[in-house]
Amino acid sequence: MARLSISLPPFSPDYSGVSSVFFDLPAVVAIHDASGCTGNYTGYDEPRWYGARSAIFCSALRDLDAVMGDDEKLIGRMIAACGDLRPEIAALVGSPVPMVVGSDMKGIAAELEARTGLPSFGFDTTGTAYYDRGVAAALKALLERFAEPAPAVADGVNIVGATPLDFGEGANVRDLQAALRERGVGIVSTLAMGYGLEDLRRAPSARVNLAVSRGGFMVSEWMHRRFGTPYLCGLPMGGACLEEYFRVLRAMLSGEAPKPHVLQGSPPSSEPEVLVIGEQVQANAVRWALSREFGVDNVAVGCLFGLEPGLALPGDRDLRDEAAIRSAMNSGPSLIVGDPLLESLLRKPSVEFVPFPLYAVSSHQSPTPAVRYVGERFNEVFCRAFRTWSSPGRSGGESSS
Repeated sequence: MARLSISLPPFSPDYSGVSSVFFDLPAVVAIHDASGCTGNYTGYDEPRWYGARSAIFCSALRDLDAVMGDDEKLIGRMIAACGDLRPEIAALVGSPVPMVVGSDMKGIAAELEARTGLPSFGFDTTGTAYYDRGVAAALKALLERFAEPAPAVADGVNIVGATPLDFGEGANVRDLQAALRERGVGIVSTLAMGYGLEDLRRAPSARVNLAVSRGGFMVSEWMHRRFGTPYLCGLPMGGACLEEYFRVLRAMLSGEAPKPHVLQGSPPSSEPEVLVIGEQVQANAVRWALSREFGVDNVAVGCLFGLEPGLALPGDRDLRDEAAIRSAMNSGPSLIVGDPLLESLLRKPSVEFVPFPLYAVSSHQSPTPAVRYVGERFNEVFCRAFRTWSSPGRSGGESSS
């Protein structure tokens, strides 16, 4: 019962991460379940679902099929769907029931590929891990299959790990793309929003990977080992941070700084005054921006979906369950940044709460609109928030930007 949630909804699981990566591709995808997991993904984890034509289906798994291990029924349905829809690839995505009965999703996918001739992927997702694991698994599998080593494109980058589970409708991804283009940086591919199989094939030609999420960090680490592509992990929130981000990126593109680089701010020097709770890369970016834009240095990060050691600083916390989140929120910080649904766990009325919606937490249930944070937009949002916050390290409520 350690992960029991009383006040919070369940966060987006691994099968939603896989499905999100395949959403834009010419694929037939089956989530192998009775319909609950498919409904969870399409209803809460995929803002692109309504009005789209993505071929993501439920396998309609029934009790007898699970008990008898009737994989042939799933294969037959996939063959029929592929015959009708003529996709270029196919994918089978696991859920809790296949996990319990020991279904071999990769083996079933291999059988499907042998019969159809289509590149087919199987994912032993369980619904017990979070979406970033699914995003990383899906992108690695696709790149393993389709990526073709090629000479690096001058000033070319990949944006890696962009899905609606971290970026909602995608406004911040578009803002980042615009900032790159304005500065003459070419975008080879954006994995995985608004992309296709050709983007996967040419992804190794990027000179630098921009890891914009924890899932993207995992993939970028793998691509660094596989193709030798260095990565810059972080998000440019705030005007000064935007300039620093591009200074580092320029050095990497020119070869002056060939090693991977993580932008995460500085560790707190004492008990943190500010706690940023959320996805680790976004939370690190908020910490970095609070320091550079507002001079707030005593900031810790609380990771909702797991703590990646390569992205963490001393004092950062792995908030594995609702009890850990509640404890962290009520044990010292005077300002908390996090999804608006987390505010219900706050017991201290004196603590300032800044809503920062994350689709993987509150989906379309968030009472607060998504925050636009690339460049100066971040300063505008947090200037408003800081007008009412005072701390021992600040002279008053007004911020200096």
